[in-house]
Amino acid sequence: MTDDDLGSPENMSPRKRNVKKRNSNELSPDDRVGDAAATTEAEADYDDEDEKRVRRIKSRRQLERTHFQMVNERVVEDITVDFLYKPHTLTILGVLVVFISYKAFTGFTEAQNATDRNVYDGLLGTLGLFLVVSAMAFPNGPFIRPHPVFWRIVFGVSVVYLMLLQFTLFQTYTDIKTVLTWLDPTGLGAENLDEKDYAINCSDVSIERIWSHMDIFAVGHFTGWAMKALLIRHGVLCWYISIAWELTEIVFTQLLPNFAECWWDAIILDVLICNGLGIFAGLQVCKFLSMRNYHWESIRNTLGHRARFKRVVMQFTPESWDDFDWGSFTQTIKRTMAVYVFVLIWLLTELNTFFMKHVFSVDTKHPVVFWRLILIAFISAPSIRQFYLYATDPLIKRLGMQCWVYLAVCALEAAICVKFGISMFPRVAITPIVIWILFLVVGTFFSVWFSVWWAKKSSATTEIEIDGENCDIYLDSSHENLGAIHEDVRRRRRDLGFSESDIN
Repeated sequence: MTDDDLGSPENMSPRKRNVKKRNSNELSPDDRVGDAAATTEAEADYDDEDEKRVRRIKSRRQLERTHFQMVNERVVEDITVDFLYKPHTLTILGVLVVFISYKAFTGFTEAQNATDRNVYDGLLGTLGLFLVVSAMAFPNGPFIRPHPVFWRIVFGVSVVYLMLLQFTLFQTYTDIKTVLTWLDPTGLGAENLDEKDYAINCSDVSIERIWSHMDIFAVGHFTGWAMKALLIRHGVLCWYISIAWELTEIVFTQLLPNFAECWWDAIILDVLICNGLGIFAGLQVCKFLSMRNYHWESIRNTLGHRARFKRVVMQFTPESWDDFDWGSFTQTIKRTMAVYVFVLIWLLTELNTFFMKHVFSVDTKHPVVFWRLILIAFISAPSIRQFYLYATDPLIKRLGMQCWVYLAVCALEAAICVKFGISMFPRVAITPIVIWILFLVVGTFFSVWFSVWWAKKSSATTEIEIDGENCDIYLDSSHENLGAIHEDVRRRRRDLGFSESDIN
């Protein structure tokens, strides 16, 4: 057989024969119909795949919006007392108009000190009106107990505080002290602050000396950490933040001498007794009330230490070299970074408390310090829930509004402390700050590792098989290992017709 015979149309495959006919413009009508049909079918398959991909994208976006709505504004679906959940907007408007009119026409006009009193009443009236609007218009947030209106008002107060901080940042120190003196000449008008020195005769250790330090501040430590345990709902993380705060006090003693204290005061009284008992009490209340724990760590495992090491090495090589599940590793890194950011924000909030009262010479016993702590506690509760879901739920792509406002509050408080306190403090040594940051990095990784180890050793987890892989999951969470997705979210998924394939 010759080369010409091999290249003849009779000895060619149909595909090659069609190619040669196209090249020589010798396509028959039947070939043209066949090629058109094949092209149409391929285009139809491509359009069908493209349409499916678009549907999956739309479905996932809808699911993400649904999740965010559950985080940012939960809806009360099972209403037992219908009267308490009706808007009553016209009734509220009528009562508000009558009350404002009464206060406006019966207020001081020409009396002595009328201007100060009228300004004070006007500010309170403005605040009250804004909170009424907040109760009707702001989102509920992630909590609905005791009532959504309560959390909408908390959101409103946090927005007012945020605006107040923003206004304060652009004022002068003299003007701020003038306003504080006008509000409370005795408590807020002081120019200097006398603070108690705790680092005296540290070598004198006795039961009587230790007991003498059990003052109102020790009670504050206990109740404060009991509340923090209720907010964080994670024993290891609470202990880690408690120890990290004692190191933070040591680092920033160069700026705030009041942070200096004896070693036994910091270790025995603060960490072990007051903070430890407070954490224990708070976690016991969580258990008694059957409150869902927050699982900040990711416990999805790869079998064997060799496989874990291989996964770390493969992180720096092309993914196509091996069929590897990268989700668990990246999820672990994301959780660890979330814990690190969370601890930093928490310590910054604590530092803002001490720096602000020092910069503006406000005594710790003044009511404004107490009520600020209460405000921070209330706005941090939904903020922690929203940040937790943002860090652990892959379907939530943005922060909740209450968490956003809380982060803005922390940033503005820190900016105010730096602007008005930079001239009051000595030059800061950089080395302790660097050591502090490195400690937080190492401490965060260790606390996450210890949390994973403790979760696997305790009865809080179990091992099941998912998609052919053995995975540890928490008993109080779904196989998604989120821990805080409520039953109403799952029910909303079913109502909207979402399947597990839409989530993954």
